[in-house]
Amino acid sequence: MKSTNQQPEINKDKVKVKVEFSGRNMTPYGGFGLFGKFVRKLGVERILDKVSTNAPEGKYTVGRKIMSVIHGLACGLERPSDTEVLRQDKVFQKVIGYEDYPDQTTFSRFLKALSVPEAKQIGDKGVQMLLRVRNNFRGYFRLTFDLDSHVKPVYGSQQRAKVGYNPKKPGRKSYHPLFCFIGETRDFLLGKFRAGNANSSSGAIEFLKACLRLIPKWVMQIYLRADSGFYCFEFLWFLEKVRIKYAVAVRLYNTIQMKLAGLDYRPLGRGVEVAEFEHCLTKGKKTLRCRMIVIREEIREGKAHKKVPRLFALKGYSYQVIVTNISKEAPEEIWRFYNGRANVENMIKEAAIGFGLEVSPSHCYGGNAAYFQIGMLAYNLMNWFKELALGQKQKKAMIKWVRNRFFLIAGKLVAGSRYAILKLSQSYPWREEYMRAEARLEVLQLT
Repeated sequence: MKSTNQQPEINKDKVKVKVEFSGRNMTPYGGFGLFGKFVRKLGVERILDKVSTNAPEGKYTVGRKIMSVIHGLACGLERPSDTEVLRQDKVFQKVIGYEDYPDQTTFSRFLKALSVPEAKQIGDKGVQMLLRVRNNFRGYFRLTFDLDSHVKPVYGSQQRAKVGYNPKKPGRKSYHPLFCFIGETRDFLLGKFRAGNANSSSGAIEFLKACLRLIPKWVMQIYLRADSGFYCFEFLWFLEKVRIKYAVAVRLYNTIQMKLAGLDYRPLGRGVEVAEFEHCLTKGKKTLRCRMIVIREEIREGKAHKKVPRLFALKGYSYQVIVTNISKEAPEEIWRFYNGRANVENMIKEAAIGFGLEVSPSHCYGGNAAYFQIGMLAYNLMNWFKELALGQKQKKAMIKWVRNRFFLIAGKLVAGSRYAILKLSQSYPWREEYMRAEARLEVLQLT
């Protein structure tokens, strides 16, 4: 029989928590001092101060304005308007060595006042820093250019935004920037901001010439990888002229499809086969004999596959064709080399997710071009930070991983007898990794 005097059990999990906004000198960005120390070591703000603009300087220098945008992007704040949280966070400002932080109006006026040549200056300063960090590519006798473009939809009435090819948002206005990355280091080398109605290969030859001018003479051979948007006679002719070794995806026109069925395919395993043939491209009186590498893969049920040519005899396979002038490598080696450009998709994804590539915060074309260059500079700075501070040489983590592991640490600033002390969370699980990063930054020296 149950006792009537028994007290009901108290659920100890149901603890009431009272919220008060009374904490002082606290920040969620306690670990951001690592990045702040890194950019100071590189002298980034000092270099950016040399960008000459017609924008009124006001309270903040050009370098301070640009670096404030970069700090916001590194924190995951894609729009300048989002950085209000940093303007209110005095501890964050102390951590990066600032006395205060620009407001939304400052950023808006700055971007609005920038022209396209001034935006290009920002890109030029980024190249200057790249060559310094990479010691002007001394020791490199070969570099790989990964070319790509990216459709960047807009959601307002931004200047020069045009309707063009837009697979994600058909019919919407966009920009269509062009990129060149260095395959060996994953660095962003150069970019060209374009209206949305530009084809992938529009201006690609002049763009590539600009990229080549940046590479020192001791780099003896340039390799290039690009998708089918760059498959056109003029571009391939230029690559041959300047002796660039290339692997470019081929558009499967009918003239190409007709040759695929009768080839002698060699198995590579797992349903993948390889073959090759010679194809002649012509334009006017010019002819270009090309080596075509064909990869076909058996379509298996439930497996995603590449676009299949609409030929009855080819049903059951997906096809990929690569044009190349690399003559000494086996077809499968050309295929593997081309597949290395998959990294460029990750680089652009990193810029889109982590550094505001999808954002066009200004009505003015020059301002959006500048924001593009600032975002890609932020991408490079983080790429170098992963190597030089975090010790990630071969395999590099995405920016989200870096933020969660090293930047987003609860911290509190307290006054000491001689200097202020930033107390980070006692429960932070990656303390040893953080201390190793600090030790690397202490001894970091750039030539």
